[in-house]
Amino acid sequence: MEEDITKLRTCLVVNDHVIPLNEFTQLYIRNVLRAITASLGYESKKVHLYIESGDIKLFADDRLVPIRKEFVKLLIESTIKGVLSPLKGIFWLERISIVTD
Repeated sequence: MEEDITKLRTCLVVNDHVIPLNEFTQLYIRNVLRAITASLGYESKKVHLYIESGDIKLFADDRLVPIRKEFVKLLIESTIKGVLSPLKGIFWLERISIVTD
């Protein structure tokens, strides 16, 4: 059964500012986050990623996903910052919070 993409909800907050996202960007970010959690062995519909000062917290369906290796943390952080960098209104990526259903 295919998901109804019109019900997508991806919320992006960068440095305490909500960044509006179009449907394509919501779907793209959601798929990236789901792929990251799946790569770590967690399948989920809801993903929450929080990055601040090199600290990363990743939740899959409200369960904390342990990220033990520094390489994995760096890979996730650089991936997300790379995905977000072309978005309008984002110049400085200090605190990032993304929640997607």
